[in-house]
Amino acid sequence: MIEIRDYQVLIEAIDAISDYHQNVALPAPVSDESGQVAEAVNRLLERLAVKLSLSNRESDSLAAASIRMVLLADVQERLNRADRLVKTAKDLKEFFAGVLADLVEMIGARRAIYVPVDGGNNAGNFLVHGVDDMMRDELKHSDDFHRLVTSVISGKAIINSPGLSAVSDMQIFTHPLLAAPLWVNGRSVGIIFLIDKADGTFFNKDDLSIFEHLLPDILRVLERIELLRALEQSNRSLHAEQLKQQVLIKKLESAQGQLLQSEKMASIGQLAAGVAHEINNPIGYVYSNLSTLEKYLEDIFRIMDDYEIAESLISDNDVLSRLQAAKESLDFKFLKEDLPALMNESKEGITRVKKIVQDLKDFSHSDATEEWRFVDILEGINSTLNIVNNEIKYKAEVIKKYDLIPEVECLSSQLNQVFMNLLVNAAHAIEERGVITIRTGRVDDEVWIEVADTGIGIAQENMKRIFDPFFTTKPVGKGTGLGLSLSYGIVQKHHGRIEVQSKVGAGTAFRVCLPINQSIAQEKMHSNRAQGEDMSEVKNSRTSFSSDGKINE
Repeated sequence: MIEIRDYQVLIEAIDAISDYHQNVALPAPVSDESGQVAEAVNRLLERLAVKLSLSNRESDSLAAASIRMVLLADVQERLNRADRLVKTAKDLKEFFAGVLADLVEMIGARRAIYVPVDGGNNAGNFLVHGVDDMMRDELKHSDDFHRLVTSVISGKAIINSPGLSAVSDMQIFTHPLLAAPLWVNGRSVGIIFLIDKADGTFFNKDDLSIFEHLLPDILRVLERIELLRALEQSNRSLHAEQLKQQVLIKKLESAQGQLLQSEKMASIGQLAAGVAHEINNPIGYVYSNLSTLEKYLEDIFRIMDDYEIAESLISDNDVLSRLQAAKESLDFKFLKEDLPALMNESKEGITRVKKIVQDLKDFSHSDATEEWRFVDILEGINSTLNIVNNEIKYKAEVIKKYDLIPEVECLSSQLNQVFMNLLVNAAHAIEERGVITIRTGRVDDEVWIEVADTGIGIAQENMKRIFDPFFTTKPVGKGTGLGLSLSYGIVQKHHGRIEVQSKVGAGTAFRVCLPINQSIAQEKMHSNRAQGEDMSEVKNSRTSFSSDGKINE
């Protein structure tokens, strides 16, 4: 039986308890019955404390889960916005910086790393969160870490490890680790590492679940980036193809223009040759008739000389007076002096016409099959000068400074066209009155022909375009822009080159350099091509030429 005194002590001990973690403590001595009651109360308190602890833990877990759900929804919303906005590599870096920060907050990790990889699984520049520069550099140069990267990519699955101290002695490998490889369209693009829990525990199932839940959203953004890059590459390829087509179209237009110009020149040549042939006939008999007339006049003058001798023997004064009056009225003395001069001038005029006609025939060469043959270049230049004389004579004085040069193997009619273009351009470059100087010379196995003018010169910004088809600085309707382009093509066909130097306000000099022998030039061209050189180079420079054919710097 419990005594009244013990009941009082037991009640006071129970009243002194303020929470479930305290025990009922009875002062000695107490009866056995009072001690048993105190022990029963203490066991009850322990059970209640356990239940309360479990209840609090469940409450905390539910609260944490609710917070995580809110955070997860917020992160997914940011990923959705990123999916709409991310377009460039710069945006992608900002995107992953935000992803790492969100994962650290959601999962409670201390550090996060994103390692981009290329097609060969080679790591690129790291993006980190919570990792200092020294640790990042250490990881970047760690062979163990790069082997870990390769291992994670090869496994194609998320790794949840309490630590990888067996992999490396680096301190970072001793901490808990979550690692997820990122694969887009069957190609690895990177790895996300989460390292070390902030609360000192390991990554649990909830952490892994959140990680797995967010990965599809991250991959969706990366897939969109891949699609945008592929589209951008396709657009670049399409643009490059369009540029190629534009170049081809320009070349086609150039070829068409050159063909039309060539046909035009051929037609003009045929017309000139036809006209020359037709003019030759009347010129021939006019020249012949003049020669005959000159002979007749000589006979008449010889008879008149005999008459003047016989005049003193006329005895009839009336007859003699009439004859003398007739001689004075006809000014016979003047006729005897002027008629031979008129005949000489007429014959000289006809000779000049014959020379012009012959030059037309030589220039057009339509009466002969065009073939490679050795030709006197100086004759071609002089013939061309006669053809374009009307273009030049009112604008410039032509000075010839010819050095003796050998015959050149060429297509003479085409070279004549080159000389004509250079001479006409030189005349057009002279605004009022100037000088056109033609020089020739030889250097080794080449000859050169230079046409220099004292015209307005060529602006430096146009120097690189003067040989482009259809490029011209002349007013609209004054030039086609094909003259120099055609000349360049003809000189290239002859395995030669055109050199040009010009100074605005001082004039321009074009120099055509031609090989004397085509077979030797072809052998040299093949040899230079084998060495990576180009025989048909066009030099645009500010150099000047000396009379011996060398270029003065």
